[in-house]
Amino acid sequence: MISHKGGPLGTSTPAFKGLHVLAFRGLHVLTIRGLHVLTFRGLHVLAIRGLHALTFRGLHVLAFRGLRVLSFIGLHVLAIRGLHALTFRGMHVLTFRGLQVLTFRGLQVLTFRGLHVLAIRGLHVLAFKGLHVLLQRATRPCHQRAARPHL
Repeated sequence: MISHKGGPLGTSTPAFKGLHVLAFRGLHVLTIRGLHVLTFRGLHVLAIRGLHALTFRGLHVLAFRGLRVLSFIGLHVLAIRGLHALTFRGMHVLTFRGLQVLTFRGLQVLTFRGLHVLAIRGLHVLAFKGLHVLLQRATRPCHQRAARPHL
């Protein structure tokens, strides 16, 4: 049996009351007074009083009370009390109590309780309870635009 400071490894040591340490073939575990740390082949985990953090090969996760955060190779996700946000390669998504918003390049989409709005490059579409409205920005060729007076 492997020992540390006079006691078997994995048990409390006289020098630090409540400290537990374990090391075995790349696995390292440490606990003391509510703090828990674990590492194993690139995996790192930390837990203390409701806070949990994990990292592994580009994946990062954090949880604390109602907050959840995840990050993985360009994907970022946040969730807290009904609010959810996501970003990935220029796309942004947000949801909160019936409101959904999406943006991607030139496209914006919003939905909320039966109202739907879509906008892309000067074209706007609004739909609500069977009513559909299409708004389009007036575009004229450059040679037809009125010349600006010089000030």
